[in-house]
Amino acid sequence: MLERLLTLVITLLTLTHGAIAAESDGAAQFKGSLSAAISEKDDQKLEALIYFGGASPQDKQRMTSMLRMVLLSGKEVEEVSFAPLPSDFDPVLVVRGQKIEPTATPKGMVRVTLKGAGQSPKESSSAYAIVDGKFFLVGMKSTDLGWKGPPDKNIGFSVVGQGSAGIQIQGMWNASGVQMKKAFKESSITFWGQHFDELNVTSGSDDCDVTVTITEDGKEIYSEPLKGKGVLQYKKKS
Repeated sequence: MLERLLTLVITLLTLTHGAIAAESDGAAQFKGSLSAAISEKDDQKLEALIYFGGASPQDKQRMTSMLRMVLLSGKEVEEVSFAPLPSDFDPVLVVRGQKIEPTATPKGMVRVTLKGAGQSPKESSSAYAIVDGKFFLVGMKSTDLGWKGPPDKNIGFSVVGQGSAGIQIQGMWNASGVQMKKAFKESSITFWGQHFDELNVTSGSDDCDVTVTITEDGKEIYSEPLKGKGVLQYKKKS
């Protein structure tokens, strides 16, 4: 029994080591290919590194154009490195009647540092995925939601004042008829949507003295102070 268990453990360790080694080799190859595509300003090489599963021709064109603008900027590559996904990473976006989502489940971020011409290096980060053992930049695909209501507009909030850094912000909003919610790390942000249904700002500091403002299409629709510990809640009137 002990021999069988020992054999199983050794087999699992061998398989795991093999998988890690293969992933490491794939990572190195991906980094080299991405660096070459950027250095050579080669559209085709860059496009070959993007995973387009489920994307329409229009999605492919948009994604390639966006990455071309960000990465093929004519600067020399200083470094390509990997980083974990941000804790608040949210890859799904609903905007203007479209649901936009990744073509594969993101595993992490690939960070490209470009040398500036006498300036500080320029960094850009994109999500990457591993599909069938190969590394890819994550593409985006869109789905028409059939939204017949009014077009989305710019909605946003800001939390300004003393103690704003330690505040927790949770919001619920409507975008193209879809209810969305998120815990925001930003103290100020603007994005596309119909309206905020609810915004909760929580302070755990006695020294807090901030003003919470909500805007729609650049116009202020709500502004209230939050002083000391407590919760300030905005709710859209029905």
